[in-house]
Amino acid sequence: MEAYRAGATRFGWDKRNASPGSRREGEWLIGMGCATATYPYYRMPGGAARITLSREGQATIEIAGHEMGMGMSTTQTQIAADRLGLPLQNVIFRYGDSSFPGVVIAGGSQQTAAIGAAVQAAYDQLVEELLKLAGNDSPLAGSSADEIVGANGGLAKKDEPNRSETYASILSRAKRDHIAVEGKAPPPVETKHWSMHSHGAMFCEARVNAITGEPRISRFLGSFDCGRIINPKTAASQFRGGIIMGMGLALMEETQFDERRGRIVNPSLSEYHIPVHLDVPDIDVIWTDIPDPHTPMGAHGIGEIGITGTGAAVANAIFNATGKRVRNLPITLDKLLD
Repeated sequence: MEAYRAGATRFGWDKRNASPGSRREGEWLIGMGCATATYPYYRMPGGAARITLSREGQATIEIAGHEMGMGMSTTQTQIAADRLGLPLQNVIFRYGDSSFPGVVIAGGSQQTAAIGAAVQAAYDQLVEELLKLAGNDSPLAGSSADEIVGANGGLAKKDEPNRSETYASILSRAKRDHIAVEGKAPPPVETKHWSMHSHGAMFCEARVNAITGEPRISRFLGSFDCGRIINPKTAASQFRGGIIMGMGLALMEETQFDERRGRIVNPSLSEYHIPVHLDVPDIDVIWTDIPDPHTPMGAHGIGEIGITGTGAAVANAIFNATGKRVRNLPITLDKLLD
C-alpha cells in the first residue's frame, strides 16, 4: 500500500479523468492506467561459498555462480564487505568457475538471495574459526560467534564495540598468512513459513492516435516494495529493463504460428518486434526500501517484477484513452481501429 500511495502521488494519479476518451490533444487520445505487479520470493538450495582472508585484510569470495548482467559481482562485493567490515577495495568476488563451491543459477529472481545466504554462511564459519585462532589472549576471548560482527577490518562484540581485534592481529598471533573457510547456505525454510512476494504498483500514460490507431506510451512509473534495495543503481536498471520488456509484451511482441504445421513463422529477431529507443519513454522508478526480517539480507528478488503488471497497466491506460478494452496481447493498432 505504501508503494501504491507513493506511486500515485508521484505520477499524478489524482489528475486522471475516469471517463474513457475524455482527454485529447489534437489527434491523440490520452489515458492513464495502473496495475499491480507481484512476483514470488525464491531462494534455491545448494548455495555454498568460500572466503579466503589474508593477514593484510584482503578477502576473496568464490562461488560457482554466473553473471548475466544483473550486477551480481557488484552487489555481492557490497554484501561481503559489509559482513566483513572491510572497504570495498579489499574484497574480490570470483565466480564463473566450476572448481568453486556451490552451484547457484540465475533465474527466478533468486540469485542475489541465494548467493548472499551462502556468503553469510561462509562468514559465520569464518568468525568461528577466527575466534578459535584468537584464543584467550584476545579482547574477544569468551565471546560466541553470534555476539560478533565484522567492523573496522576485524571483529568486534555487538554490544561492546571497544572489545575488538583486527584480522591482521588475530592471524599474526596465530602465525597464519591467511585463512580459508567454506560455508553452505541453510535450506530456504523461510518460504515454508511465510508467503513472500515482491510487489509493485505500475502507472502508465498512453496515447492512441484517433485516426491511425497507433498506441504510444508517453510516461511510465514503477513503484516497488521489494524489501531492502542493496544497490540503487543496478536495481533501477533492472526495474527499467523489466518494464521495457513488459511494454514489448503489451504492444508488439508476438509469436506467430502456422496453425497447419505448428511451426513458428517468426523464428528470428529480424522478424520479431521488440521495443527500440523511440518506443520507450522516460521510465521513473521508486521503491519503499523496507527490509524483510525473514530473508538473509532483508531483500526480495527484483529481476522479473518489472515485467509483471506492465502489460495490464498499459491496457488499462489504453482503455482510459479510448474506451476499448483489449484483452489479447499485443495491443496492435488493428485492435484499436473501429
